[in-house]
Amino acid sequence: MKRRQTLLGILLLFSLLLVFVHATPHKRESGRRYYTLHIPKNYNDNDGHDAAQHVANSLRVRLEGNVGELKNYYLVSAAADDTQMHKRDDTDPIIEAFHAHKRRHLTARSVDATYWNQVERIDPQIPRQRHKRVPLRREPPFSDLLHGKAAMEDAQKTLGINDPGFPKQWHLVNQDIPGNDMNVTGVWKQGITGNGTIVAILDDGLDYDSEDLKGSFYAEGSYDFNDHVDLPKPRLWDDTHGTRCAGQIAAQKNTACGVGIAYGSKVAGVRILSGEITDADEAAALNYKFQDNHIYSCSWGPPDNGETMEAPTGILADAFVNGIENGRGGKGSIYVFATGNGAVSGDNCNFDGYTNSIYTITVGAIDFSNKHPPYSEACSAQMVVTYSSGGGQYIYTTNVGENECSDRHGGTSAAAPSAAGIFALVLSVRPDLTWRDLQHLCVQTAVPISEDDDDWKQLPSGRIYNHKYGYGKLDAYAIVEAARKHELVNKQTFLELPIAMEKTPIPDSTKDKSHKPLRSMVKVTDEMVKNTGMKRLEHITVTVNIEHQRRGDIVVTLESPNKVQSELATMRPGDKDPNGMTNWKFMTVKHWEENPVGDWTLIVSDGTHAESTGSLLNWTMTLYGEMDPAFTGEPIQRPLESHSASVTVTHAPAVSSPSSAVEAVSTTSEHVPARPTRIKPSSSSSSSSSSISSSSSSSVRTSKSQAGPGTTESVSPGGEPTQAPVEDVNDETETSDTVDSPSGGSTAIYAVVGTGAILTLATGMYLQKRKVWSTSNAAPGSNVQQQPQPSGYEFTVLRRSEEAEDDEPLLTRDQRT
Repeated sequence: MKRRQTLLGILLLFSLLLVFVHATPHKRESGRRYYTLHIPKNYNDNDGHDAAQHVANSLRVRLEGNVGELKNYYLVSAAADDTQMHKRDDTDPIIEAFHAHKRRHLTARSVDATYWNQVERIDPQIPRQRHKRVPLRREPPFSDLLHGKAAMEDAQKTLGINDPGFPKQWHLVNQDIPGNDMNVTGVWKQGITGNGTIVAILDDGLDYDSEDLKGSFYAEGSYDFNDHVDLPKPRLWDDTHGTRCAGQIAAQKNTACGVGIAYGSKVAGVRILSGEITDADEAAALNYKFQDNHIYSCSWGPPDNGETMEAPTGILADAFVNGIENGRGGKGSIYVFATGNGAVSGDNCNFDGYTNSIYTITVGAIDFSNKHPPYSEACSAQMVVTYSSGGGQYIYTTNVGENECSDRHGGTSAAAPSAAGIFALVLSVRPDLTWRDLQHLCVQTAVPISEDDDDWKQLPSGRIYNHKYGYGKLDAYAIVEAARKHELVNKQTFLELPIAMEKTPIPDSTKDKSHKPLRSMVKVTDEMVKNTGMKRLEHITVTVNIEHQRRGDIVVTLESPNKVQSELATMRPGDKDPNGMTNWKFMTVKHWEENPVGDWTLIVSDGTHAESTGSLLNWTMTLYGEMDPAFTGEPIQRPLESHSASVTVTHAPAVSSPSSAVEAVSTTSEHVPARPTRIKPSSSSSSSSSSISSSSSSSVRTSKSQAGPGTTESVSPGGEPTQAPVEDVNDETETSDTVDSPSGGSTAIYAVVGTGAILTLATGMYLQKRKVWSTSNAAPGSNVQQQPQPSGYEFTVLRRSEEAEDDEPLLTRDQRT
């Protein structure tokens, strides 16, 4: 018996050790290069591990294990030489060997081909730097607080707040302008302070020895991905950012500095901003301990310089999906991102793939007076705003040091953690809320401010929206009260509509005062919406492929059937990139709960620099929303993350409708004639015909303006044209045969009958001629017998050069795929 107990104890200890090793991030060695192996989710964990191990052995690299919580990514490493550590474009022998091995095994169908087939790709892990969204230069010190002290004194007395810096925390209780604050004291008085919630601060570390934070620090959810040690201690001279953000959220009630918005919550520190970091480490950080950590506060992103376009792709995109699908026991991790501080550089948060993701809550800043500060970026992906620096005021919070405080915290860096603190209060009341429930609550309870701003627009939902303020400022009391009675949302569904544009030129608007842009329209029908089971609309994404010689000149707007316009891309004067936009995904929350049925229009214009031109290759609109619980259709998979930039590709819809296909039709206000093609009467004609049939049966079609002057034409799913007036008109029109012409059926019948008649006649002529050949002799006086042609025909074979003068097919057809 003792022996059995000892054996069981050893097995249990071994199992715990395995769990600990699996959960602990892999250490990084400076003398090694790191790569990730991606194995699609349709393979189980054991098969995936075996395949990763086999590939690692074949490449003679070391298998490190899974990448954080991503079960379908494996980290491998190889000894490195210093010349290749930071170069993205150099030839990499490991990657070359991977592709050579995979190609050889799959071609030969070897016994090891199964392993190589499972591993989809290998990606090098190149360290790169993420940027803190720090405040701009300090403005004049804030004035003495002379008014509204009654509210402050009441909070101190009722709640027992003795922190000496609490009176300086105007964002919690504004003594100068009562009401211009988070409206949080009423929540605290109900005993709601964030108990049971944990917020992970993804930043430059967290001073867990601070008097304000050591009681709220959650070590088990913390890690340092820069130095690969367990605790995220700030080490660099400027590692103060994360500690200040943590103080905003969870600074405790004591006698040090001030208090956090959710001072009863816990904070974990995940250090990633104190040096370069690989995508694998960033992905692991975004999912780090996501069953324990509930909210991820992220006051960072790509550079806010008005020139950069960067989005999480590959393993990083998968990390966000993994977080919202599997974090918090399947309810989804809450990702809170700051919009960015690049407005003074002409930047816009829709050029940042972290802030314009449907999986993140994007938070902008407002100042002491409820005004939009000049640094805070605007965009249609911005959901709400919270208080930060501006107008001579800053956020007072904890600083690095045992009892150090800061009165210089600001920028959108301070806005995001304030929102995260409010969300901690919400989850402490309703821990069952999903990531989408929290977004619905933000939209429903945000308070519009500075309503004299011209950008506030009335929406069909009854709300108003502003690209600078989103739906308004977060109100702690309002959102907590709404959360108490909030009904959980149903599953997410989507409708994806791809539109091919065949490289349509974008009109130059620099010399044309009428500003006539390119307009492309897609129709959403009630049947389409029903076939996806969509109950109410949430996010919309628009993915574009645009060729342009100066990217910053491009202006993109999405207009709904209700004439609500979302500014997707605004001009960025500093963005001189000549490569345009490839598979760039914009996002808007402005159409939340709007009826999606009708004509949606993408409006693209070229704002400045007449010498820089461009074309729209294709675009895809994806509508996301809540699924009707009564929907019984087929399960819907997530849409593709990106789309081909090829102008010849036909985009297949990702939604399979039970009763009818989804049709997306593009119309433009620019008349671009179709290019005539000719089909030769040879074997090539069969392949061309096959191509036509394929095109006609596709559920995605594109067309250009072929209506009369003054209109653009789109075809509804029922096949009936709709007319819409446009400003710019081309007087010329062109008529051509279309693939889905109503007369197509009768044409096919005539073709069959005619072909049969011709074959019958030709056969009779041929038999008669053979009879003549076999019985006739040469002409009188001649001893030469007439011989048939080698081909069996009496006429000479037509030379290829005589088929067509331009050596092109002879039949004209307006054919598009």
